[in-house]
Amino acid sequence: MIEFLNKITKGTKIVINDSEYKVKTKTWYSIEEDNTAKYVKCELSDNNVLVIIPDDNLIYIGKVIENMEYKRLSENEIEYDNKHFNKTGEGHQYIIKIEFGDKSEVEGKCVFEDYESGNNIISLGVLLEKGNIRADVFANIINLTDIEIIN
Repeated sequence: MIEFLNKITKGTKIVINDSEYKVKTKTWYSIEEDNTAKYVKCELSDNNVLVIIPDDNLIYIGKVIENMEYKRLSENEIEYDNKHFNKTGEGHQYIIKIEFGDKSEVEGKCVFEDYESGNNIISLGVLLEKGNIRADVFANIINLTDIEIIN
């Protein structure tokens, strides 16, 4: 996974399931609740984000959805698009290092809740350094074999 991450450099284009994206940023994050947890977010073209969590061998790509309309069923469950999602995590994200990209394009500090259902992830976020705007993502879990890097 680290070898793959090292191939993502400034100007990289990637193809995921027949769709091509330009990688605009690459940022390493952790969470205040467990600073041993490390993950990478790449802001992509067309308002998409690629998240890579090496320790969990988890990769997902998603679309940022402004004002996502979901229904909270309980403290640990939401419903979105007639699909039931269960909470898998929550916390306070912070930047470890911006490898490349403009700081204005990266999320920065964020309070988040993550939910999963089948092959989908919803990450509900509030960006603390950007006026508490929402940063909600609806994503698909993918495999490393689904990604082709074009430099």
